[in-house]
Amino acid sequence: MTGKRIEAFRRRASDVLAPMRFRCLGCGADVFDDTGFCPRCVQRVTFNNGKTCKRCGVALDGEEDYCGNCAFEKTYFDRAYSPFVYDGLIRQAILDMKFNNLGANARVFARYLAYIAVREQLQYDVVTYAPMSAKSLKKRRYNQARLLAEEFCAILDKDALLADTVVKIRDTAPQEQLSGKERRQNLVGSYRFRQGADVKGKRVLLIDDVKTTGATVNECAKVLKSHGAAEVVALTVASRKEHIDFENKE
Repeated sequence: MTGKRIEAFRRRASDVLAPMRFRCLGCGADVFDDTGFCPRCVQRVTFNNGKTCKRCGVALDGEEDYCGNCAFEKTYFDRAYSPFVYDGLIRQAILDMKFNNLGANARVFARYLAYIAVREQLQYDVVTYAPMSAKSLKKRRYNQARLLAEEFCAILDKDALLADTVVKIRDTAPQEQLSGKERRQNLVGSYRFRQGADVKGKRVLLIDDVKTTGATVNECAKVLKSHGAAEVVALTVASRKEHIDFENKE
């Protein structure tokens, strides 16, 4: 067994022998089920279970079937889903996972990604994730998107499908600090296909933590499609609720 498979086996065995113990992502209290939230904090969570964009899955309020980004911008991914809306408790838990050394939050979030994949009956041949630049990875020491993908595969017993397919070749400004137009421009040319990877004719499941305008997953999907991927579906933990950015129309 490889080290990754041994660790996955250990996790599954412990789940069978004893109740799973989590820390509530909101307050840190013990939680002995797979929800990841205590009864009080779960009331503060905004689930993305209302009307959503038919392509990117972002929460919508109006009568339109597509959000502004999907209506006005070229999308290379075929579909995207998110179990949560990016605000409040979920936003903070994701920021903690990324910047406050709480990579363990990925284990909880991955269960919700797995639930979406099963509910939507997603079909895929490769599971991959949004990469980080070498500089950012050295500073953070882990890629939260990779952690999510690893946990997702462990939960669904899909370890053999996990693959590194895209490389981020330059550091970029944090997306959250930019406008929609700036986010798209910020990432152009930032990714390339990993030498030796194979996605030709394959259905790819792309995992990331957050989707705001969708610029990151779109650029990654563009690279994957340019190297023969038959389909790219994105799964992110959370997406920002529809925000009309009139810059889209320029």
